[in-house]
Amino acid sequence: MRKKLEIVLVFGLIVGIALLFVFGPKEKISLSEKRTLATLPALTWDTYISGDFSKGINLYINDHFPFRAEAVRLTEAFRYNLGFRLPNQEKIVVVGNPKKIQVPTADSDLDSLAQKTYLEGFEEFDAGSVLILNGKIYTQNTGDPAISPYFAKMLNVYADSLRGKARVFSAVAPLSSAFIPLPNYERYALRNEKTLQAIQTNLNPEVYFADVMGEMNQHYNEYLWYGSDHHWTGLGAYYGYVAFCKSAGITPVPLSNMEKKERKGFLGTLYELTRDQSVRDNPDHVETYIPPGIETKAVYYNAYDFKYPQLSKVFCNSPNYSAFICGDTPLMKITTNVKNGKKIAVVKNSMGNAFVVYLISHYEQIYVVDFRYSKHNLLKIMKEAQVNDLVFAVGMYAAVSRGTIGMMRNLAYQKDQDYDQVLKQEEAQRILDSINGVQDSVVVQNQN
Repeated sequence: MRKKLEIVLVFGLIVGIALLFVFGPKEKISLSEKRTLATLPALTWDTYISGDFSKGINLYINDHFPFRAEAVRLTEAFRYNLGFRLPNQEKIVVVGNPKKIQVPTADSDLDSLAQKTYLEGFEEFDAGSVLILNGKIYTQNTGDPAISPYFAKMLNVYADSLRGKARVFSAVAPLSSAFIPLPNYERYALRNEKTLQAIQTNLNPEVYFADVMGEMNQHYNEYLWYGSDHHWTGLGAYYGYVAFCKSAGITPVPLSNMEKKERKGFLGTLYELTRDQSVRDNPDHVETYIPPGIETKAVYYNAYDFKYPQLSKVFCNSPNYSAFICGDTPLMKITTNVKNGKKIAVVKNSMGNAFVVYLISHYEQIYVVDFRYSKHNLLKIMKEAQVNDLVFAVGMYAAVSRGTIGMMRNLAYQKDQDYDQVLKQEEAQRILDSINGVQDSVVVQNQN
């Protein structure tokens, strides 16, 4: 009787797993691994003979096995808890440079979309190696004083073009490496400081320099950086905003006057790269500080023109960094009830998202331009909208790369393009590539 019961239980378990595999929900992407999961391969004579079908089936089963993600987490926890661990341990982990994955969008659910768009990579940021200390991850990037003058010269060109029309500001954030709380890593902070000093030294007098790192250093022991992510926190960005206000002659809104909201359980990009259990045991929390009495309306546009605007938000209900302006878009326009006629354009990468939200207390209109995605002509936008201020609010890794500096410079020279026409051109190119692919296949078969 006992053997029969065991056989029934084993058989039932096998059938249950099989049913879950066949009829259970299938994910298109792995949020933890930041990659597209394998799809069911097509069975054809060629794929069967070549073995591609069997390989594809194996990949599909591996990617969609029931409770796969949970099993991976349990394995990581088991390995972590084996052996002896010292408190305050530090270790260096070599990681790759993550690539952006394409995520299906859902315009009907903006908050859900924001959580997914958070998965945008940080292509201009070469992760290289990171330091893990007491359950927190710090980048070991340190800036480059030899390259940052090129960033300053690019700002000088904008200032020359906008002389008498708009002020230009540098508000570059340092890296988390400047805030490693161990004396033997002080050289990292010094390198960050020298990089920012090189920017300031090479700016023309008419370009305003916001001393973001200096302001953050006054609050060194506060929660300025996520322990699992490469971004600064809402509090870290607040001190960046304070530094900007000081350079712009603006009185910042005190933190005590703002409404604080907190979401717990955030594990970010650097955790996903390292999968370190000590970091998982110390998840981050996302804090947003909402200025009082400010009403906002936000819309974002495609990369090329102002067609098809989509509603957005300044503060999104997301448990990750997309809580700030709902993630990255090519161009966002924020309109507030601050009727003072002041307008600002913000050139940014993702580091600027948490910075932008504080500007709503001081400007009637805010144009947020992501230099990685936007094909808009920045100077034309500023001229037509009569924008008063232009601030470059980027992370340091964008200010020490010739490639990203060039992308910011190109915003001034880009020509208008029709979005519909671009789509038609892209579709025509896809058809042409498909035809060429078929032709190449025919040639290869003939050769065989």
